[in-house]
Amino acid sequence: MSPRPRPANRANVKPLSRDRIAEAALAQISAHGRAVLSMRSLAAELGCEAMSLYHHTDGVEGVLHAVVDRLLGAIVANRPRTRNPRKALEAYVRSYLSLADDYPNAFPLIATRLWRTPAALSAASLAIALLRELGLTPRAAFRQARILGAYLNGAGLALAAWRS
Repeated sequence: MSPRPRPANRANVKPLSRDRIAEAALAQISAHGRAVLSMRSLAAELGCEAMSLYHHTDGVEGVLHAVVDRLLGAIVANRPRTRNPRKALEAYVRSYLSLADDYPNAFPLIATRLWRTPAALSAASLAIALLRELGLTPRAAFRQARILGAYLNGAGLALAAWRS
């Protein structure tokens, strides 16, 4: 097998990063579904060798975690600046479900994976904090956040299935 041709002008090539890999993986999943994602297909899209990706991620699982992190990071980044906790919680719900609407092929990753990434933990913490602002005790807020998450995942999966 002959080596992959290198770009002639390396000045125009963006360096690899976890964010760039996640962006390309999300685009690939959005266009073709999770089943087609592989380190080789991702490397081909990024114009590098598959082994280069391992310097930035822990294989396909690491790439999938990065995609989840990228998607859930949008919820935290788009948190409305309102003093009304009910309106903030409603915005959180709309933002979460919009991920299913905007990324129907990628949403199942959010709904079916353990949330272990920084943005995922921030999104979960945000839900708990908003419930605390509504007057719930820490224990009740945690429990209600789990119930809300289960509901949103089910609703999001249904919406994603309908969209795709």
